[in-house]
Amino acid sequence: MIKLISFFKKNKYFILGLAVLVWVIFVNLFPEGYVFGGGDTNQLVEAKNSLFSFFWDTQGRTGFFYVFFYFLSLAGVSDSIQLSFYLGYLIFGSYLSFWLFSKLIFPKSEDLPRSAVSLFYALNLYTLSFFTGNWGYSYFPSLYVFIPVLIGLFVKFLNSQKISYGFWFCLVLFLGSSGFGNPAFALSFALLLFLLTCIFLYIKKATISKLFLGKIFLIIVFSFLVSASWIFPLAPQMKSGVEGLASSNVIDFETIIRSTSNPISYIFGGMQFNDNNFPFNFYYRNLKSFQNLFILLAFIPVGLVFFGLVSAQKEKNRFLFFSFLIIFLIFVMLIVKVRPPFEISNYLIYHIWGFSTLRGYDKTAIYIPFIMSCLLLITLINIKHKKLVYIFLILALMVPLPFFIGKLQQTAGYRVNSEKDYKKAKMSFLIKIPDEYYSIRKKVNFNDKKSKIATLPATYGDGSGVSYFPKWEFYGVDITRNLYNKKLLDANGAQYNFPGWGYAEDFNDIAPNDESWIIKTLGMMNSQYIIYHKDALEDSVKKTLFKMRALADRGIIKNLEENEYFILYEISSEYFLPYLSWQNENIDLHGNVISIERNFDKIKSNSFGADFREINPKKFVIDVKDHKIGKNIILAETYNPLWKAYTIDSDGKEKEIVNHFKARGYANGWSVENPDDISQIVIEYYPIRLMWKGMIISGLAVLFLIIYLSRHLYVFFKKRKIMYN
Repeated sequence: MIKLISFFKKNKYFILGLAVLVWVIFVNLFPEGYVFGGGDTNQLVEAKNSLFSFFWDTQGRTGFFYVFFYFLSLAGVSDSIQLSFYLGYLIFGSYLSFWLFSKLIFPKSEDLPRSAVSLFYALNLYTLSFFTGNWGYSYFPSLYVFIPVLIGLFVKFLNSQKISYGFWFCLVLFLGSSGFGNPAFALSFALLLFLLTCIFLYIKKATISKLFLGKIFLIIVFSFLVSASWIFPLAPQMKSGVEGLASSNVIDFETIIRSTSNPISYIFGGMQFNDNNFPFNFYYRNLKSFQNLFILLAFIPVGLVFFGLVSAQKEKNRFLFFSFLIIFLIFVMLIVKVRPPFEISNYLIYHIWGFSTLRGYDKTAIYIPFIMSCLLLITLINIKHKKLVYIFLILALMVPLPFFIGKLQQTAGYRVNSEKDYKKAKMSFLIKIPDEYYSIRKKVNFNDKKSKIATLPATYGDGSGVSYFPKWEFYGVDITRNLYNKKLLDANGAQYNFPGWGYAEDFNDIAPNDESWIIKTLGMMNSQYIIYHKDALEDSVKKTLFKMRALADRGIIKNLEENEYFILYEISSEYFLPYLSWQNENIDLHGNVISIERNFDKIKSNSFGADFREINPKKFVIDVKDHKIGKNIILAETYNPLWKAYTIDSDGKEKEIVNHFKARGYANGWSVENPDDISQIVIEYYPIRLMWKGMIISGLAVLFLIIYLSRHLYVFFKKRKIMYN
């Protein structure tokens, strides 16, 4: 009991910080019955049912993050309550991570500065933007949690050159691997480590030797090995993605880096590039007169850091202060992008191969709160007039006001600003999925046939692939895709489903005649069902609803269920093509109505279903021997050279089918030669094959690290016990 009381006394400020975080969770509880959805981030709903498909779609790289929510879902914790766990994960994780960093680098620092700055790292304007926007309710910002402890371990390695710190770094890197779901974060993190290493070498806090270089090489190797589970599946996609960005094949790169640049004054105030965020967008009408005060208070941390320039007296603290200050200024330059005075230098930097992936604001801005927190901590450790400084720090901690008085999405979410009420706003991230969307699962989920669900009509044609359902205030990537065990062919992502053709927009805009072409298109793409959204934009419904009813009257589609939100149709078998099918002739088809009308019947008459087994959603085995086959095997997935087909002969020998072509204008097709020698054909998405190899490599590397570090800890505590005895 005495030891417990002593612990509380010694760590009272740390415990107080935890209590503040508990208050933040409590005051920001989310309304029951609502889920989070919207924007271009696909949020998970009903993890116990949807994590499986999400795992395959992301090639496993988000597994560590979402597995916790999977078990919460299994335990019956509602999606509404789980939103608080997203918030808790980030703020508690960030608080503990920075606290561990300060214990590693400043072991003699007092509880108060360590806990106060840890609280600042957890609760600031940057983390506030996660939760008043849409990023915080996904795996995307998970790297933020691990930055402090990773940097702390790396700095300890540079200082001591003990390989054990390097191995701890690699192990934590593995645990935080979900944060590298977007590989651009890996590049920016590697840049941060490179700058730290260069500075330590320059100021001779680390000396170059063969032993040091060998240890650095070992850490690089193990960092790669523990990351192989996400690097391997992404590697074949990264080259084409980077080249596409650099050449502006996908987006206008110049426009993007201009639109995501942040003024220097905003960065120094910890504020975001978008004025939709607090405090420029002030959510509380009764406190509106204090808006300018909060903007002013946002500059307190950088003011304290400036004061710290003259107060870092201890040699160790001084070199760390200036090391992080140099890195801070470099990252400020990168975040400013093409604004003066860095427009020329940054234009050149962002056109270096690979650096174009850092175009997004968060790819570099994610490190600013950590670097600022480091500078603040060093300032607090060294400064003499601590009471006055702590008063200023408390004021700075109050700047992200919505954390403390709520509600992050009910009133403070930037989508509800027009009304300050999520129930009255035209759009909200807090939504209630109508029960009708859940009720049709018994119709579509228990159908074992491998098929898809198409949606109509097109509701938003900006090319982003987002959907807009005004009746329930939803705008974003269609969240209902998580409710069904069949892939959704989103009308608003038609250009991704059938590259180069917005068939759903054509269905909206083309004058009514014979509309069977849309059913032929969707059926050819393996759609068995259509969810027609009556809850879409009124103009879209007005243009298309009568066309759908006419198709139903002709028996081309069958109305299975209708309500105020949608109509569930089933496509006639005459217009449906199997997921995997044999086709005797490769018929040339283009993405337009005329080509569909001319060629669909030819394709249908030339095709028949293949006998196959689904190993997983990205791998299929087709039986060939003693089965009816054709000249070409067609996979009803959008053409991608990373889909691979392999023949298996009677001896089990595997050989890739090299004749891979675009079939039916959108799909994957392979020409099969010498079928008499083939027992089976395996079709697999190549990154998944690499994922399994990467997981094995990462697993073995992690096992080695655990064994090594366990032995290291055993020896350490054994020596310590002998010393005290």
